[in-house]
Amino acid sequence: MTMNVKKYRKLRVLVIFFVSAIVGLSVSLDSYLLSSIGVFTGMVFLVLVRLKTKTTIDEREKTVREKAAQLTYAIFAPTIGIGTFILLIPSHSGLAVFAKGEFFYLESLGVVLAYLSLFLIALYAISYFFLNQKYGGGNEE
Repeated sequence: MTMNVKKYRKLRVLVIFFVSAIVGLSVSLDSYLLSSIGVFTGMVFLVLVRLKTKTTIDEREKTVREKAAQLTYAIFAPTIGIGTFILLIPSHSGLAVFAKGEFFYLESLGVVLAYLSLFLIALYAISYFFLNQKYGGGNEE
């Protein structure tokens, strides 16, 4: 049985309502395991229903998604890189405020963001390589 998008949206609102009720009840009873299980069950149910939903994507929507992904990467990668740089500068500048060790977490946060930005760039490069090979590019010598 296939489902159209309109039915899926109605079902999604209903599932969100019930999951919210379960989470609210379980938090009031201090049963966090029940809330976790409720959220997980709701997510699995929505994924399974989504697989049965028939969606059509036209060429314009596909192009908009591609452009949005490119713009998101073009904004996020430099932003996280600059944020990393700003967080790592104080720990290496020798300022008296940072020499006391009061802001040691800034360096740790900067290192984590540095690794995340490197992971993002590596993931982009790897996916670009494989997609380029898949769609017939990269045969230049």
